[in-house]
Amino acid sequence: MDTTALTHAIKQEAHRLGFDFCGVAPAQRAPHADFCAQWLAAGRSGDMTYLQRHVEKRLNPALLAEPADPAFKSMIVLAIDYHRFELPQEIRMDPSRGLIAAYAWGDDYHAWIRPLLYELDAALRTHSGRTSRGKALVDTGPVLERDWAQRTGIGFTGKNCCTIRPGHGSWLLLATLTVPETLTYDPPPAPNPRQEPEPAAILAGIERTDPGIRWHSQEGAWETGGCGRCTRCLDACPTQAFAGPYHLDPNRCIAYWTIETQQSIPLALRRHFGNRIFGCDICQEVCPYNRRLAPRTPALAGLQTNAARLTPYLLDGFAVDTPYWLDASAFAAHFRGSPIKRAKRAGMLRNVCVALGNWASPLAVPALARALSDPESIPRGHAAWALGQIVARHRHQPALTLLQSALTSEPDPAVLNEIRLALR
Repeated sequence: MDTTALTHAIKQEAHRLGFDFCGVAPAQRAPHADFCAQWLAAGRSGDMTYLQRHVEKRLNPALLAEPADPAFKSMIVLAIDYHRFELPQEIRMDPSRGLIAAYAWGDDYHAWIRPLLYELDAALRTHSGRTSRGKALVDTGPVLERDWAQRTGIGFTGKNCCTIRPGHGSWLLLATLTVPETLTYDPPPAPNPRQEPEPAAILAGIERTDPGIRWHSQEGAWETGGCGRCTRCLDACPTQAFAGPYHLDPNRCIAYWTIETQQSIPLALRRHFGNRIFGCDICQEVCPYNRRLAPRTPALAGLQTNAARLTPYLLDGFAVDTPYWLDASAFAAHFRGSPIKRAKRAGMLRNVCVALGNWASPLAVPALARALSDPESIPRGHAAWALGQIVARHRHQPALTLLQSALTSEPDPAVLNEIRLALR
């Protein structure tokens, strides 16, 4: 089978397996490898220390091959559209409910997509006769997936750093399969004729020229375009997490703080989180490419919405029969198979306390009282902050009494500081 026929067969198999889009590129240094290196050197990765590992492999997927295996020559890039529907505004704005990023409404997509990559690799090995395995990654390994999604024409990188495909928006899950076969490669998008600043200039906050692409249906090719002058995503971010277009500072990002780190959330950011307890889709929700998308049911069963995890009532997880914010085993059982487990129980309780503080309802005081005695110090500190918000808004005596009592019994200096600040 020649390379064109082989590539066609693999793309057909990818679609049969449930992938919505498939592109192929040569395994070589990533188009924006230099910018990634500068971004890492600037300390943007925060607690995401895994981004600092295997940096050269991340910048050049050809290096992912094991020493004893054939050299990798091709990268197969795959995407699944996980858009389901838009949440009604009355639910989104209900402060008693927690908002969860749409990708986590169902099961953990890694567990569903990874086996499909193995199947795709097996199909390719059947055609080519290869005995070694390709490298299958679902955004958990050292690969710049969005760079390769743009390189293969799956979509363009928007100013919010998400991969956007016109007609489908940015609700895309990306995966890659790097293999030693030589395949027929998709043409790269047309180069932007305007000169872009060096990565160092971008990191300094200088707006870079839009490198986006859009589909030209009449000519059947990608051309320059993309976000144009639109800055809705940058303007809408409540924590101003974008240092500029295409440049996210995770240390100010709601998704980073509610998922990727177990540290205390900075005081100055908490009030901007609203009721978002796991991730944040604001920069996607305001994107014009995501407007008026038709509701759909994802092909993969695991990506379909689990109603119990959609927009949970914040206080439900404190109930005696469902204490999943308070008890580790209840948390593991309630979120079995969910990506929410990545934040861990203490991290989610911390997030929920921030949401309860932003709600600032006296109805939350009994739940916060339980969180104030949690075995983990980070949730205790955020419970104190939330109680302080209720005291400040309602002059609520029971909340004030809880804080005063905790001041005499709390052993952790950081939590004591939170209590003192709340009492002020």
